[in-house]
Amino acid sequence: MKINRFLLMLTVFILALVLITGCSSSSSSGSSDGKTVIKIASQTPLSGGSATAGDAIKNGAQLAIDDYKKKFSDKGFDIQLAPYDDQADPKKGVANAQLMGSDNKVLGVVGHYNSGVAIPSSEVYEKNNIALVSPAATAIDVTDRGLKTVNRVVARDDFQGPAGANYAVQTLKAKKIFVIQDKTAYGSGLAEQFRDQAKKLGAQIVGYEGITVGEKDFNGVISQAASKKPDLIYFGGLYSEA
Repeated sequence: MKINRFLLMLTVFILALVLITGCSSSSSSGSSDGKTVIKIASQTPLSGGSATAGDAIKNGAQLAIDDYKKKFSDKGFDIQLAPYDDQADPKKGVANAQLMGSDNKVLGVVGHYNSGVAIPSSEVYEKNNIALVSPAATAIDVTDRGLKTVNRVVARDDFQGPAGANYAVQTLKAKKIFVIQDKTAYGSGLAEQFRDQAKKLGAQIVGYEGITVGEKDFNGVISQAASKKPDLIYFGGLYSEA
């Protein structure tokens, strides 16, 4: 919750600076009390297996907007949250982003939870000059494509993965490690970074297997892992499958 609140405070602060320094003549529609409406959208999974995390991000955004509402109101703006459900689906995320692009009241987006949704959706935000701040998308490509509107407040795969490997090998003293990942941009990227660093530290990767998001029966992959007698199993993926 603290991270979600911080990222929206950051977004709102930046938008406030822009608006106060000359954009008050925006063509955005006014609210019933005559104030200019500003929308901060959220794009997260509000349904499906990742809905708990997606709802938490949305609630964090709403909390920050509630905190800032009076300050914006004093300057003639009505700031509102516009929540969108991306269903953890890239196609749905892009479709929602296109809807935001057609609404000139939407100035920023808090999201996405999934890197695989953030990457294609951010292309649409870039075209429409909509700022994106993600609290959760860790894939390197989210910010390595040079898009001007894309930001995040969470460590990338190339930090989180090696940090996990350092802990596994240096603190837990794991020598044999079995890696499981969920084949998403997030899970596979994280697992690859972990695997490569663990190898550098001298650990033996005795298995590297993938599962499918939404899968329920993991007997096969767990049996494979158990047969290798690893000191540790590393999972790169969403916690619903974990």
